[in-house]
Amino acid sequence: MASARVQGDDDLDPQGFVNQLGRMADSGIPARLETNGEQGSATLRLYTDTHIALLRPTGRDDGYILVHVGRWSFRDHRSLVEGFLRLHCPRWTLHPHIKNISAGSRNHIGILTDAWAALRTSASAARVSDRHQEYLDTVERIIRRTRDLERERLAAARILYRARRATREQRYSARGVYEFRLVEGCQIAEGTQIQVNDDRDLRGVILRAENLDVTVRFDGVPDFARIPAQGALTVLPSDVVYRAQLDAVATLRDGAAVNPRLLAMLAEHRVLRASPPDRSATPGRPLDDGQLDAYQRARGEPDLLLVLGPPGTGKTWTITEMAVAEAAAARAGTGGPRRVLVTSQSNRAVDNVLKGLASQLRCVRVGNPEALTGAARELTAEVQVEALKDDIVRQTEPIVSALAPFVGVGDSGGAARAQLALLRGHLDEARQADRAVHRRDAELDGITRRVRAPHEAEIAAAQAQVDRLEAAASKQRDGRARAWRRLEAAAGRQVPRWWAVIHRRSVDRRRRALQAADARADAAERELAAARAEHDGVLERVTLLVAQDGAGGGLLAEREYEWGRRERALAQAARTAEPLRAELELAGCGPALPDGEADDVAGWQRRERSLLDAVELARTRASLLDEWRGRIPTADEELKHELVGYADVIAATCIGVATKKLLSGLDFDFAIVDEAGQIALPDLLVPLVRARRAVLVGDHKQLPPYLDNDVAQWAQALVPGAELSAPAIAETQDIVGRSEFERLFERIGPEHGVTLTTQRRMPATVATFISRAFYGGALATDHPGTGPDPLFRSPLAFIDTSDQPPARRFETRAEANGGISNRLEAELIAGLLAGYAGHHRDWAVIVPYREQVRLLRQTLIRRLGGPEAVEDNIGTVDAFQGNERDLIIYGFTRSNRSGTVGFLSELRRLNVAMTRTRQQLVLVGDLDTLGRSQDDGFRDLVEELRTALSTVGDLRGSREIGNWLREAAGSAR
Repeated sequence: MASARVQGDDDLDPQGFVNQLGRMADSGIPARLETNGEQGSATLRLYTDTHIALLRPTGRDDGYILVHVGRWSFRDHRSLVEGFLRLHCPRWTLHPHIKNISAGSRNHIGILTDAWAALRTSASAARVSDRHQEYLDTVERIIRRTRDLERERLAAARILYRARRATREQRYSARGVYEFRLVEGCQIAEGTQIQVNDDRDLRGVILRAENLDVTVRFDGVPDFARIPAQGALTVLPSDVVYRAQLDAVATLRDGAAVNPRLLAMLAEHRVLRASPPDRSATPGRPLDDGQLDAYQRARGEPDLLLVLGPPGTGKTWTITEMAVAEAAAARAGTGGPRRVLVTSQSNRAVDNVLKGLASQLRCVRVGNPEALTGAARELTAEVQVEALKDDIVRQTEPIVSALAPFVGVGDSGGAARAQLALLRGHLDEARQADRAVHRRDAELDGITRRVRAPHEAEIAAAQAQVDRLEAAASKQRDGRARAWRRLEAAAGRQVPRWWAVIHRRSVDRRRRALQAADARADAAERELAAARAEHDGVLERVTLLVAQDGAGGGLLAEREYEWGRRERALAQAARTAEPLRAELELAGCGPALPDGEADDVAGWQRRERSLLDAVELARTRASLLDEWRGRIPTADEELKHELVGYADVIAATCIGVATKKLLSGLDFDFAIVDEAGQIALPDLLVPLVRARRAVLVGDHKQLPPYLDNDVAQWAQALVPGAELSAPAIAETQDIVGRSEFERLFERIGPEHGVTLTTQRRMPATVATFISRAFYGGALATDHPGTGPDPLFRSPLAFIDTSDQPPARRFETRAEANGGISNRLEAELIAGLLAGYAGHHRDWAVIVPYREQVRLLRQTLIRRLGGPEAVEDNIGTVDAFQGNERDLIIYGFTRSNRSGTVGFLSELRRLNVAMTRTRQQLVLVGDLDTLGRSQDDGFRDLVEELRTALSTVGDLRGSREIGNWLREAAGSAR
């Protein structure tokens, strides 16, 4: 039976689909089962020649409910290749209601489920080894445990907000978008579903979460007054991300990944040996040696290439050239069609890569428009479809105008109809006249034979003379041609000088021979002409005698009249047909009209047929074009799929690759994963199972993947037992604690990895410290240098607050949330910006704690005069990953007697903060506390920083800087 509202994208009704099933009963109907393991439910997917349908078993298992009918998609073709059942059912019946299903009917879903499970098991068993099964079990266990812990946390968590406001940004859908200012910071991801104050009508999705500000897109357009001024956001459990991750694991388990070697790469770190790099491959823009090596190796890498790109080494520049090269190879037809995927964990990272590709390639950005940058939003399928529809209408206007005369031809309208009728009238008259001419000719033949009989001997003799002279003239013509060829050959021959006189005589002799041949040929032609004239004279006398005959004269006059009528009708037909032919040519339907037939009635009949066929073609095209243009306003989904199908580059987040319907079933020839060092394995699997080859670009020396503390604690608490072996536990902890990029870079060897080593962002002084501290001294610098600075003597500067008394410099904890802040550092940084930022108008302040962000925001707004000068320039390390500014100020915040630095000991965060600068880096902190850190790695780094500051940097006390700022402020007044 059909559901109350069958959903679909096609006009085929349920009964029409059932009729298709009936016609395929003998051959069998391809079917697949889609199961939901957690809910124990199954959906049957049936495939006919043109359509697919989803059937859900009834609660009583006595039939199926038809819930969807639609056309085939990319996904359906791929799914059938992976395997299907063939159903042989002799009769299919559509019932209007479930109560109409006959008692005792069964849908046999159990048999189908068992058959499907057997098919999947046999296919999977043949593909997946024990080691691979163990690896996949480990990844799936991590995903499910992460999901369960999140559900438990969300059940008790409420995120308080203290204010809400309508967003300043433009809306890109018929939904309300509002911003909320939180009471305290929290970790909340883009795409999280929330609800305001347990009000089901106030549900939405997190578009952005930056520090204390959260942007929400509601499902509808709620009235602003209905949203409480203060309240709580409740996070709703969502399995979207986890389903995408689990589906990727299932794809690997089924052996259905686009790259059949992917599982071995991940589980065993076995990568197919790369062919030697094509050193002749030349990028469109200049690349340094490291970038060029990555570019050339990516061109021939069969499986996976890792590109380690420290800050400022041009990762995005290199990625762009890789994508352009893939698209160029596809357009050149080498290696077959290639579709490139650009992906990363965050929308910001995806948009950053796409920015360099949009002007060179056909790019489609897939994602929620509100979460994208303005430039990326213009590349979404939704925006491009609107432009495409306008282009289609505009570009088809000329052909619509050209086809306008043929609209309605054959019915009651159409400008060409009158032309066709007029043409047909002229041809009818020509045919009538032509038949009359033939009748008169038949009658005249008898009279002509009677009159001609006495003159036959004379006519025969004249004809014989013509034939004889024709043969003689032909012979003379051949002689003249031979004489000409001989002269030409002699005149063109090269001879020695001593032979020149004899050669000239030979040429003269041949020239005289040609003149004689010309004379003989001319005489023969004159004789032939005279003979022909005599022959024609005899025939004319016979014709005159026919005309003088009583009956013959009248027939000749009538024939002459009908002949003239025919010629006039054909001339009028030609004048009528010419503009029609021109209109058909303009419409692209020009008929093939044979030359030399315009004075022949039979030829004009063929012309008329050609014109009629061409007019019918034009009429059909006009009708189809009108229908097609009429569908354009409602063809968004079709056009979106066309855009994606013909795109060079598809850009989406890792999870978006699997959760966006537009990309359903779409595979990729080449995937570029940016900022891969921040992507955990479960998220990375989602795009990788859809790609034939991949390049992972990242830096595991910078921010790691977000690590849920509960998940980390769960992993650390695992103990060996009957269910988990010690190796499985170790692997679990490694996967949870590190990005897959870091794990792979460590294990697959230099053959599949490239390190970019020339940075161009940071001044050499800063870059040298970063290189030694984080990259083993491998980084080289190509930087133009910095100009004179009014305050600091080096691009690497440190303001040390340990010269202040403890009561003034120590950190404090907020009573409400325990957040850490440091008022002295906030005042120093605010004063520094007030008196110094004019020298560096492009600036940012980075601090590790959200509470310090809140305090700095308040202080800076008070000193700099308004939130617009502050909002985008202050944040945590996470907020500034991927950004860069001329001036970076980093405040350590921690200052205490015990040397406790908390999560500052995660050195990669400091690497991110310091490497954002283009001109000047200013660090603010208590070197006494930092140097006494309880973390060995952090303490060693601070000691190395002291050494750099004392040799090439600028270490200043906070009192000295404070005095300078007060003097500068006094001078300004």
